[in-house]
Amino acid sequence: MLVSIIIPVHNQLEHIQNCLRALWKNTSRAFPWELIIVDNNSDKQTAAWLKTLGGGVRLVSNSINLGFVHACNQGAAASRGKYLLFLNSDTRPLPGWLTALVAALQENPRAGAAGARLLYPDGRLQEAGAIIWRDGTGWNYGRGDDPALPKYNYPRPVDYCSGACLMVRADLFRSLGGFDPRYAPMYYEDADLCFGLRQAGWAVLYVPEAAVIHYDGGTAAAGNGGWRRYMAVNREKFVAKWKDVLRYHYPPSPENVERACCRPLDA
Repeated sequence: MLVSIIIPVHNQLEHIQNCLRALWKNTSRAFPWELIIVDNNSDKQTAAWLKTLGGGVRLVSNSINLGFVHACNQGAAASRGKYLLFLNSDTRPLPGWLTALVAALQENPRAGAAGARLLYPDGRLQEAGAIIWRDGTGWNYGRGDDPALPKYNYPRPVDYCSGACLMVRADLFRSLGGFDPRYAPMYYEDADLCFGLRQAGWAVLYVPEAAVIHYDGGTAAAGNGGWRRYMAVNREKFVAKWKDVLRYHYPPSPENVERACCRPLDA
């Protein structure tokens, strides 16, 4: 098995239905991949629909909502792929998305992870890779801009790519212990994993050819609107863990964006 696609789900039936329709339509069968859905105690309607998907999907069902971090780690534990592809249920992959991510890792032996270009439903750019500032706050490069601009259309190493669509070498993911449970239920687990990869000498690549529409916030809303408070809580944990690395990062400023986001592969 080459790729294991892992999707945590909690309610939001329309989102997961649209995600899977797009995935099945726009994902190449030129290489073997499996689909693992982790159902975090969804409502009866969503849970019942997931059970109709049959043998083409490996379904892991939880009796309580464990949150994004634990669900992703569960999916990884059940996986058989060389690469793990974590995908939010509120996404719609576009044609060629998975092929581009696989190629990025196969063609760049120093890359430990690769992330997609995320788009808003109206076509605006949501993220072309992401920056972490010295204070631990994040900046989605290009947010709200025109995704066709040349500066968003070449692959490059970045601080991290969003866990909304993130591919990681399975052996590296396991060697790092998966997503760190200190960030449960969600937020900063993706940045932390990417920092761990980079500390171990691996690059994290932004791959513009892999385009995915992301209904930003849909996953958090599906869990509990109050879960957004964990963004601030987990930033403090992240800063405490990575303070020795963050002191070399740029301070938060629009003037530092271009310098912080663009670095050569050997940086």
